[in-house]
Amino acid sequence: MKHLLKADKIKLKRSSLPIIVLLVPFLILAYELVNLTYRGDFVAKQAEMFQADSMWTYLLYDNSLLFGLGFPLAVTLAASVIANVEHQANGWKQTLSLPISRVRVYLSKFSWLFISLFFSTTIFMLGMFLLGNMLGFEGNTPWKLLIGDSYSMLVVILPIMSVQFWLSMTIKNQAFSILIGAISSMMGLFLAAAQTTRWFPLAYPSQASTVILQYEGLGYNQDLSAYLVISFCLGIILLVLGSFQFAKREVK
Repeated sequence: MKHLLKADKIKLKRSSLPIIVLLVPFLILAYELVNLTYRGDFVAKQAEMFQADSMWTYLLYDNSLLFGLGFPLAVTLAASVIANVEHQANGWKQTLSLPISRVRVYLSKFSWLFISLFFSTTIFMLGMFLLGNMLGFEGNTPWKLLIGDSYSMLVVILPIMSVQFWLSMTIKNQAFSILIGAISSMMGLFLAAAQTTRWFPLAYPSQASTVILQYEGLGYNQDLSAYLVISFCLGIILLVLGSFQFAKREVK
């Protein structure tokens, strides 16, 4: 497995994967910097209206919808880039004809998808810390909430990650998998808005924040632990099914 990971790392060196890893956190943080700098008074009134106990809490809430939309798109693009390295070079015939388990080939490439998204969420977490301190937010840094917001997203996105990766690996035309990913990302926002559909896995990224808007104002997300458990179990099941289906595919 180590040799596969090293080989895939070499293949991905010249890809656009690093750009995708940086793009979503940087865009969201840039938006928040502009928003808090030029609309500071309005944001402060919003935080007061939502009864946020600190600007840190409001920042986490304000980021949740943007991150819930942007991160699934990052997953879609990253999965496409990783799979397209083989598709563009017509390398599947050579790769899958080697005396190596196809499941390991699949899991190796999925590992790089997960690792790249782990870096993306870590950059997002550190960026929020720097942003809050740069703008002089009062109170101690809520590290538990920052870590929870960042890495909870990595767990709730697992089902989407597994499906998007399988689509990208099995279908050569990446426009199809990217289209599916874009549609599902937008659908997630609408599903999360209704009580009857918010338990669909597509809606979880928009609800993965540790802070949500409740009737009495901003508060802690009581459903987050359920989202994490469901997403982790479903994501692993879909990953296993996808790897077995990939192992049975014909070499072309």
